[in-house]
Formats: sequence, structure tokens, C-alpha cells
Amino acid sequence: MNEKEKNQSEPLRGFPITFNVYARNEQEVEDLRMAVIAFIGHHAREGRAVDAARLAQAIANWDRNPLVKNQIINYFK
Repeated sequence: MNEKEKNQSEPLRGFPITFNVYARNEQEVEDLRMAVIAFIGHHAREGRAVDAARLAQAIANWDRNPLVKNQIINYFK
């Protein structure tokens, strides 16, 4: 069994994540935290796991799809 297969057979667990993000105040950071929680919860209710490996891959590849890239860029203008 390779490392990827081994990792996929292990149950998913929740882990905290901490990093800095640009914000004007703590309320903006709390709003972001709640939005991420809601995003993960929505997908969980639909039967999709937002796990660290897939989320990291999605973020790393955000600019490979022109439609996705343009939508994301528009949010940050």
C-alpha cells in the first residue's frame, strides 16, 4: 500500500489551522472564519468532504481554469 492509499484509508479528523490574513479589524477575521466553517459544513451536508489535501490542491490550482481565475480575481479587485 503506497502512502496515498494509506492516507485515504485513515478516517478524517478535524485539525485547527492558524495563519495571518489581511483585515481591517477582528470582526472581518471572524466573518472569514464563519464563512469557511459554513463552506465546509455545506459540502459536508451534501456528502462531500472538504479535506486538507483536496483544498490545498484546489487552492494551488485556482489559476488553471480561466473561468475560476477570472471570478476569483474579480473578488479581489
